[in-house]
Amino acid sequence: MKVLLIEDEPDMVALLEATLTPAGFEVHAERSGDAIEALLERHDPQVVIVDVMLFGSRADGFEVVRRIRRVAGHEETLVVVLTALEGEEYARRAREAGADLYLSKPFSPLELLERLQSAELLTD
Repeated sequence: MKVLLIEDEPDMVALLEATLTPAGFEVHAERSGDAIEALLERHDPQVVIVDVMLFGSRADGFEVVRRIRRVAGHEETLVVVLTALEGEEYARRAREAGADLYLSKPFSPLELLERLQSAELLTD
């Protein structure tokens, strides 16, 4: 399963790659979601994991999710939002943007892996 990871923190990218790659996920990491439409076309992921706060990016994670949902063929792509922001308001904003799953940092990488594996079983 292809995963597009939109994350600007190198340590988080390394953690997620170290968790997902051995489990058979093909991870493509990008620092910005500004060109999300081109990234979706290039990588054609089944899953997009996006951080809300993307420093140096014009679009925040919520905007990236909204744009993913407008791309033909990606209306049903599994979208996971990660954020260090706490509070129900941010979870609500993620859902309203079109996210399927919302995880607050710090989170368990194994929990994320289990959820992705469950989603993979549902789509097979």
